Order: sequence, then C-alpha cells, then structure tokens
Amino acid sequence: MRIWTTESQPQHLQFSYWREVLCEAFVSLDPVRQRMGPGFTGEVCSSPLGRTMQTRVASGAQFLNRRTEEIRRNPVEFIFVNFQLEGSCVVRQDGRESLVQSGDFSIVDTTRPYFLDFRDDWRVLSFRVPITQFLAKLAAPRDATARCLSGAHGAGLVATRFAHSLQDLDDDLSEISQESLGAALNCVVTATLGSMPETREQDRSSLRLATRSAVEGYIADHLADPSLSPHTIAARFRMSRRSLYSLFEASPLSVSGMIRTLRLERSAQDLLRPNRPSILDVALRWGFNDLSHYSRIFRRRFGASPREFIAASRKPGS
Repeated sequence: MRIWTTESQPQHLQFSYWREVLCEAFVSLDPVRQRMGPGFTGEVCSSPLGRTMQTRVASGAQFLNRRTEEIRRNPVEFIFVNFQLEGSCVVRQDGRESLVQSGDFSIVDTTRPYFLDFRDDWRVLSFRVPITQFLAKLAAPRDATARCLSGAHGAGLVATRFAHSLQDLDDDLSEISQESLGAALNCVVTATLGSMPETREQDRSSLRLATRSAVEGYIADHLADPSLSPHTIAARFRMSRRSLYSLFEASPLSVSGMIRTLRLERSAQDLLRPNRPSILDVALRWGFNDLSHYSRIFRRRFGASPREFIAASRKPGS
C-alpha cells in the first residue's frame, strides 16, 4: 500500500504537492481549491487489486478538472468507479451532471473530459478499472458516466457493500485472488447500471440526453455573450422555456444556475492568469455588469472576494 499525505509538506507547499499526488495516484488532473487559506489537507492510500487499483482519498473543498489539455498530456484509458463515503460531489461528463451524496457512487471515463466539484470535506473510495474490462460488459458505455448510482438498494447496495469489504483485504492476497475480486466488482457495478430505468429505456431517453448535451455545449461556447439566457437558448433550439427547464429538472443546477456557475469558474480562471485584465474587465467579459453583485456571488462560490482570491493565489504553494 502507498500512502501520500499533505501533512508531510510545509503549509506553503501543500497544495502544489496535492496536485502531484493526484496525478501520480489517479490521472492527470487540474485541481482548483475552493477556499483560500494557509495549507491544504489531503490524503491518499492506494493498493492494487489485480489490474484494478483501489484508492481511498480524503480532502477538502475543490474542483477537479480533466480537460482536453490533461487528456492530451496523459492519454490513459481507465474507468473510475467512485464510492462517496463522506460529503458530496457534483460530477459532470458526456452532457450529464449529477449530485452524488454519501452512500452513492458514480463513474467517469478518463478518455473524455470530466469535472468533479467537491464543495465540503469529503472521502471517496475509488477503483481504477482498465477501460477494456469495463466496456465489454456495457452496450452503451457513454450512458454510464456521470450518473448518481444509489447504494441504498438492489444491485447498487450489493456493489457498495462489496466495494467497502475490499478495504479489509490482506496485503499478501495472491494476484489471482486480487484479479478475481476486481473482476467481481466490475460485474456488480455493471449489473447496477443494467438495472437502472435509464438504461432499460435507453431508446426513449437518448434524444433527451443528446438535446441536453447540445444545450450544455451551446452554453459553454456562448458564456461571454451578455444576451445568453434561458429565453435565447430556448429560441436557438426551437423549444419552449418549459421544455428547456425540463431537460435540467434532475440536475442540481437550473439553466440559469449553470450559466452563472460556469461564468464564475471561467472568471476565476481569468483572475489567475499572469497577464490578467482588471477585475472589472473580467466581470464584464463573463456577463457580470454589476461589480458589487459579481463580488458577492464570487465570494459565495469561492469563499473569498475576487481581490482576495488573486492575493491568495500569489502565495507560494497556492
């Protein structure tokens, strides 16, 4: 078993060390801390389970991005099955977004961009599975990602209990036994996916998912357009606003909430650039015409004003 902890580092180096740990224990990721302050807490414990890797991770509020840039730099092919032990996570991939709470689990595919939003302290039990092992058992692999899979009943309960039991394995377990247990976990996870109504009714839901994915892509591409709104989006896709809202009714974020959140994320990225424009220019670029309103919602989202956010990023290790 390998263990990494930020406590082994001086406070001013802890977050930069955390970035290195994530890339070594998982895949290339871009973490963004949500709260500024001295130091950063994070711990990872990892052990093999045949070709599957079992990892326990605990940390604080942060975004984890795997963008096209990270995929290009680290083009590995894995599925991560993430069991939420404590806290919650908003997971986004393939045009879907789900809120995963303690006791539930979700899946992401490292070959395509994904985004994880941990807003409080959290613990996750994660299994890294070679993509070839996983995809062979699913008829529609892209329909598996970024879904909240309940661990409270049915096949999801079996998968969750089995995954938790794997934490108690002896270190000297034979490779054959490890491989068999990894394959068994794969089977119960795919059984959970197969039992979902969304999977059984794939034909009926595919158009709805494709439409929502197109809407989300349009939103992401037009965030800098000050006229972007539910009204203009509905007009662009020739649907009523009621139909547009229904596409997002199962999402933690409404259409307006998604626009606002993505604009805040983009503005935060701009504020961290070496040659950034003024805070006012950044706010205006991303559709925030009232600087005081922008500062209030920025603080609500990131726990610091834009000016404090910039100052904290200049400290060593931030």
